[in-house]
Amino acid sequence: MRYREVRMPLYEYRCKKCGHGFEELETIADRDKPRACPRCGEMCVEREVSVFAAKVGSGSPSRGCGPSGAT
Repeated sequence: MRYREVRMPLYEYRCKKCGHGFEELETIADRDKPRACPRCGEMCVEREVSVFAAKVGSGSPSRGCGPSGAT
């Protein structure tokens, strides 16, 4: 049997009732399905905008792009 790599995005959610934030690894097709908060069980969860980092370039320090490279 051959296995193929399946890549799924990681989505971030926050419960509007208790404020608990959590992540789910799921398919794009399932990202909008209703889900319960794992802490309080309520069905009032919303997807958040994820923040991510990516290395760009040769690895030299950033200049002029944010707090560490502010000019």
